[in-house]
Amino acid sequence: MTVIVNNSPIRIFRGAKVGDLLLRFAVRNKLDLKSVTQLKVTDRWGHALDNEAPLNDNQIVQIINS
Repeated sequence: MTVIVNNSPIRIFRGAKVGDLLLRFAVRNKLDLKSVTQLKVTDRWGHALDNEAPLNDNQIVQIINS
């Protein structure tokens, strides 16, 4: 499935959760995996998403460094 992250599509496995997306985002952007704990994920309306929240195909999220 595809999730839109900061206006860029990221392909991830069906059934992925926000925590899985954070790891994929970190690897794709060559971030230090230790820095993943500092990243926050919000939905398109700015509501915080928990790392265990399920993702849907074509969902739009923002990842910000807190």
